[in-house]
Amino acid sequence: MTARGDLLAPGGSWVRALLGGAAMWTASRILVTTIALVSQWAATGSLLGGRPFAELLARWDAGHFADIAARGYPLGSTDVAFFPGYPILGRGVAAVIRPVTSDAVPVAMMLVAGLGGLVAAVLLWRLTESTAGPRAAFLATLLFVVGPYAVFLHASYSESCFAAAAIGAWYCAVRERWWWAGIVTAVAGTFRANGLFLLAAIAVLYVTRRRAAGKPVVAWPALGVLIGVLGFAGYMLALWVQTGRLDAWSEAQQHGWGRVTSTPWTALADTVQAVLHHPLASARPQFLLDIVFAVLLLVAVGYFVARRRWAEAVLLGLTLVSLTTSSTYVSLARNTLTLFPIWIALAAGAQRHAVGRWIVTGVLVVGVVLLTANTHQFTLGAWAD
Repeated sequence: MTARGDLLAPGGSWVRALLGGAAMWTASRILVTTIALVSQWAATGSLLGGRPFAELLARWDAGHFADIAARGYPLGSTDVAFFPGYPILGRGVAAVIRPVTSDAVPVAMMLVAGLGGLVAAVLLWRLTESTAGPRAAFLATLLFVVGPYAVFLHASYSESCFAAAAIGAWYCAVRERWWWAGIVTAVAGTFRANGLFLLAAIAVLYVTRRRAAGKPVVAWPALGVLIGVLGFAGYMLALWVQTGRLDAWSEAQQHGWGRVTSTPWTALADTVQAVLHHPLASARPQFLLDIVFAVLLLVAVGYFVARRRWAEAVLLGLTLVSLTTSSTYVSLARNTLTLFPIWIALAAGAQRHAVGRWIVTGVLVVGVVLLTANTHQFTLGAWAD
């Protein structure tokens, strides 16, 4: 059956993905919103805490994204550390809804982030079903939408849009639609620097699949894959033109957030110090979670290497190396949200043996507990990685 026929057929897998992914995302949105409202009510006596609903989940970096959407990148601002894809979409939606709301930018940022999460859930369902079956698709999507940091699928952050593009690019790649994979990877590269890791992983997927099929690696589809660099490289080029510096992005990271490249042992030592002595008490347990998630991510890389799933190992491994050679492990745990091969592997494992089912059950329970805690923290403006 053609892809179009599959989409239109009653009960077809795209129909299941649309219904199942949308239902999962909606349930997650209701859960996260309820936790946020209860947290505000308990802390302030008001469900919204004196904030507009659109800003209920707009804390920390959300302010930077909103400022970029409203005013662009001021010359010399460290806001250039934030990639432009999400603010550009927010600005476009704000222009459309401005005649009907006075809070166009906050509402637009909320809508774009929410749509990104919805698309990511649908695509994850479809990707998992195409490789591991419908039951695994249900489990993988559930793990994704109620994971420890799933609040960032709904918060006014770029994670949801990046996840949607990354999963979409991977889906195109496993179907060997390499030109589309490259195009969607380029889109992912406009949302986050992680788009470069995604490109490396899809390039590995391309090479391994072409070799397995006995096809030449050096061929026109390779050019399609290489298109994926345009999102990241395009932003770096734009910064070079604007600032005259090739390292403008890394400079903004350093001066705005104190991020510099460190040795792994220095980064670990500084993270331990943050666990023990960070001036914000709410940050200390989050840095501890960053260390825990670094260990879990290392285990996941080892799992994919052992199974010779090189593309997944590259995606996770590059992410791990990048985040454990920064000043500290800050935001490492949150970055696992978009590492969708983990959720797919857990769901597939649960279909094969009882141990896998027990592991998935434990991950779900811990995920919901941490999701509740992180949503509470984030809503009240405390540290949530």
